[in-house]
Amino acid sequence: MKPSWTSWRKIKAVAAPHEILLVADAMTGQEATNVAKGFHDRLGITGVILTKMDGDTRGGAALSIHSVTGAPIKFVGVGEKLAALEPFYPDRLASRILGMGDALTLIEKTRASILKSRHVSCKRSCSNKTSPSRISWNKCASAKTGLDDRSF
Repeated sequence: MKPSWTSWRKIKAVAAPHEILLVADAMTGQEATNVAKGFHDRLGITGVILTKMDGDTRGGAALSIHSVTGAPIKFVGVGEKLAALEPFYPDRLASRILGMGDALTLIEKTRASILKSRHVSCKRSCSNKTSPSRISWNKCASAKTGLDDRSF
């Protein structure tokens, strides 16, 4: 038996949640907007999590849902695991919609990959029985603190 909207309203009244987030599939396009409007009209959503933003979806659903509900997009799902939830950045979505790609996300992922690679390399060199050179120590120190601009 599915709970009715009356049941959901009673739960909302008793639980008094600070947030009511709707999780919507970005690939469904206009249907995601219709679902969001229905939920918002009945329960008053305070935010949206859009899933499947890692594929060909360009983000039209995000614009439509926000336009219809006024609720902000809080997170986007870019994969199948919980760790693939990322904060939503409207400027990045605008670039994606305009076909310019999401350069900032690409830069962040590249930077994280380089840091991880350096960290693994440093762990290997520091675990050797031989005394690491001064250059290796500097490399390890920069890998721990992050990349400086000279790395690119």
